Amino acid sequence: MASLVSLVPFHQLSKAQAAMTDETTTFASPSMDASYKQQSPTTSQSASTQTVAAPPLSDEITVTITKSDLQKMKGGLGLELGEVAFRTNFRVVIKSLAPNSLADKLGIQPGWVVVSVNGEDGERTNASGVATYFSRAVKSTLNAADGTPNASLTLTFRDPAKFRSELENFPTTDGAVGEGGAPTTVSTKVAPAGDTTQRNSDGSLKPGASVTEQSDQVVTISQLIPPKMCQRRATTDDLLEISYIGQVLETGAIFDGSAVKINGEAIPGRGNDISVFFVLGKQPFGQFPPGWDVGLDGMCVGERRRLIVPPVLAYGATGVPRRGIPPNATLQYDVTLVSMNGLATPQ
Repeated sequence: MASLVSLVPFHQLSKAQAAMTDETTTFASPSMDASYKQQSPTTSQSASTQTVAAPPLSDEITVTITKSDLQKMKGGLGLELGEVAFRTNFRVVIKSLAPNSLADKLGIQPGWVVVSVNGEDGERTNASGVATYFSRAVKSTLNAADGTPNASLTLTFRDPAKFRSELENFPTTDGAVGEGGAPTTVSTKVAPAGDTTQRNSDGSLKPGASVTEQSDQVVTISQLIPPKMCQRRATTDDLLEISYIGQVLETGAIFDGSAVKINGEAIPGRGNDISVFFVLGKQPFGQFPPGWDVGLDGMCVGERRRLIVPPVLAYGATGVPRRGIPPNATLQYDVTLVSMNGLATPQ
């Protein structure tokens, strides 16, 4: 019932000219614990034409430092900055802290990513730039009149471990899904807004490159159906069998699905399969969107999640027009974990 094939062209599929049906309920077992029972997206709402709003980020941490704190500090904040660069993106991180320093006492941790310093963007500069922001913010705060808003500085960090921890600790019972039945949701920014042009070290364009930019790239994961039980969560190298539906978030257009039929006809080459297999964290480049490796981490057999995947973790600035995915498209996947390492019973 499962397939190892990747995406197939669905550019001809539209609500006006073709009907998409999900066949997974055909295989549902009467047993409430059966994984196939939860594959049908009966509780999931399809994407519709909409403006994509930036969700709140669940892994950002704000630290406020008062003028009084700064006046008492000795030897500066006590932060050592490091940086990681990938293509046009920088990440400035806290490399280390001086023991008993102000930063140490405030609970700032090594590994945190610097997002902003008093509102100045720390994600589009290097460690030297962020150090300048810190110096400027400290001086501005110390020179501000007591009792004014400027008599404190605000630091925003991102804790990469926090997002993963929250993702790996989604509820495991029906009654634990969010407030008032709302889905449990976590999100993180994987790349900041700004210029993404490929340039040489002197600032000139690389051969064949053009000036490009992007909006904030935020990945959001919601739990739609919790597993009945879970003592073993998916991790890198696990063989996952999943059932899924994929839509373009901005338009609601369906472009893929593990059990899609067009006008009642099976997709050629799929053999009426209703699920696909892939190895978490080890999929061949281009076979599935990288957002799956992020969003399915920590998943349990029988669990259903909704992944909102930004272009940088999907099909980028070029898209896949022949499959109905336009350039810079944000994608929505509703995914059920059917089995893990060959076992379809709750683990």
